[in-house]
Amino acid sequence: MKYKLLIFSLFVSISIFSQEKNDTTEIIQLLKDDYKTMVTNDIKKHMEYCTDDYLLIENGEIWNMEREAENYKQNEKRIIERKDNFDFKYMKISGNTAYAVYNLKSDITENGKLTQKNWNESVIFRKVNGKWKIALIHSTKI
Repeated sequence: MKYKLLIFSLFVSISIFSQEKNDTTEIIQLLKDDYKTMVTNDIKKHMEYCTDDYLLIENGEIWNMEREAENYKQNEKRIIERKDNFDFKYMKISGNTAYAVYNLKSDITENGKLTQKNWNESVIFRKVNGKWKIALIHSTKI
């Protein structure tokens, strides 16, 4: 009986660890894919990646999706190349909610001119209908 309980406990622990690893991988990929929408100006894809109550806190302002869509529209004619380097400092997953803290360094090239940017960011994610989505991004320039 002891061995059955031990084996069951081990199986449950491995299953939980495996699911958390899958969630972590999915969350990181979601974030990277979402940042690509800024280069392609694909607001529809960005909206798919975010919850209905999504917010962005940037430059001291709080933007909802409507405000962010305006920004995408304003930038739709820009042709940029962007390389993002995410350095995750912390990620916590608890049920259908997760958050991540990371440093983001971006090389942005437009009209042959390279601009390097650096932010510390935190993101809250929620699992909606089995898919992770971005609920909040808080971005602080360094």
